[in-house]
Amino acid sequence: MSGFKNFAVVGAGNTGGFIVEALLKQKAAGVIEELTIVTRPASKDKEENKAYAARGARIAAVEYTDVPALTTALSGAHVVISTISAFVLDTQVPIAQAAKAAGAHVFLPSEFGGPTEHLKDNLLGPKGALQAKLREVGPPLLVVNTGPFADMMWSDFVNLNVASGKVAIGGDGNSPISFTTRPDAARFLAYFLVNAPKARIQNQTLRLEGDRATFNEIFKGYEERTGKKLDVTYRSLDSLRAKLAENPYDLDAYFHISWATDGLNGKVDNDLYPEWNPTKVIDTVAPRK
Repeated sequence: MSGFKNFAVVGAGNTGGFIVEALLKQKAAGVIEELTIVTRPASKDKEENKAYAARGARIAAVEYTDVPALTTALSGAHVVISTISAFVLDTQVPIAQAAKAAGAHVFLPSEFGGPTEHLKDNLLGPKGALQAKLREVGPPLLVVNTGPFADMMWSDFVNLNVASGKVAIGGDGNSPISFTTRPDAARFLAYFLVNAPKARIQNQTLRLEGDRATFNEIFKGYEERTGKKLDVTYRSLDSLRAKLAENPYDLDAYFHISWATDGLNGKVDNDLYPEWNPTKVIDTVAPRK
């Protein structure tokens, strides 16, 4: 057992909301004692935060760059979890500084997705450098790799809107990918952070895999379940690399190159939660009726 009883989540949006839900269930069961949600002042009165407060969470409204105010807000938290947007990741530096000043034992950066510590020169290279900075200024880190979030990735943003009938992927579609849904990742974290020994949490990486599948397997499963034929465009990796060279911020090209060449999370840690039973990726694409 970690001995961690008090938690803080910074940002309770697209990802953080699921983690808050999982921790609130632990609180209701008496497993954890305190849950603080740190939000920007402009978001304090959102209906979601009011609902969390009614269920026992403490809402702390502070600017994420105000280290003294953040330190006060995070006082007493054993674990601080950041789920802030990928577009403002540098904001995690003052959050980590405040977490350390507040006496937190572990800091989870907003590193959900694939491994980034090895990245240097590509689109997400700054995430690798940021992780090194966080290790320097904050409490011991726990980095969590989930692979792409299977419950939110089927969209036009990365040419994977299966409901439209047309999708476009990188490579031949036969590369296996590690997928996890946000609710499953949150549920794993809420269990792991309480039940794992402290030494397995601090300065460690947690690799999750809710399911492993190729795009071709997923598309075949979609067609079998729905009876709808998908128009699949296979784009060469060279053509996607050319797009990325032309526009270094082309996330569609970047992600499809990554999924086709480095889509697995390596040796995964699913056995640390034997009863996890995560969602199959096909059930996020074509839910059973």
